[in-house]
Amino acid sequence: MEKYVFYVKDEATKHEKTKVFASSTLSEEAIQKLKQDGYKKYPLDVEAESKQEAIDKLNENTRDNMDALGGFSATFVFLSLFGFIVFALIYLFK
Repeated sequence: MEKYVFYVKDEATKHEKTKVFASSTLSEEAIQKLKQDGYKKYPLDVEAESKQEAIDKLNENTRDNMDALGGFSATFVFLSLFGFIVFALIYLFK
């Protein structure tokens, strides 16, 4: 298995450009060129058999993170509403 790294560039057009490299193929000069072109290294490296598998694993990880964030947000909203209702009831029946 090869370790793959991702470099991301956020453009003004609101589209992100992502480049995927096998880490063994990147030289220091190539990394410096990417940085000069405005790319930043994504903080997750993926071990995969192919570039496509690395992309699929990154997408799966992103979906898992978004699902977890959605669950956290829903819990936070529920607790906030519950707290508001409790305080409203205390105020009304005081």
